[in-house]
Amino acid sequence: MNDKPSPPWFGAVILGCLVVATAWILTYTLAPIPGQHALGGWNYAIVGVLLGLFIGLSMAWHGDPLEKSRREARAAHAERSGGGSAAGNAG
Repeated sequence: MNDKPSPPWFGAVILGCLVVATAWILTYTLAPIPGQHALGGWNYAIVGVLLGLFIGLSMAWHGDPLEKSRREARAAHAERSGGGSAAGNAG
């Protein structure tokens, strides 16, 4: 498995797919731009492809490995200090 973080532009591509898909479907259904009616039902196929890319890229994205190690360190510290429950800290 690849533990290297994704490049910075990867998140922009993911969000770009979502924004373009949303804008495309809204303009097609509410205020069509010139040429969209000529595509007909293919507009929905284009939106489907963009949303599929959004989902696929989101699943392939790797976050910051430092954040992962911080989360693991906090979990280990919570285990050592009695599970981190609020009841154990009550005075």
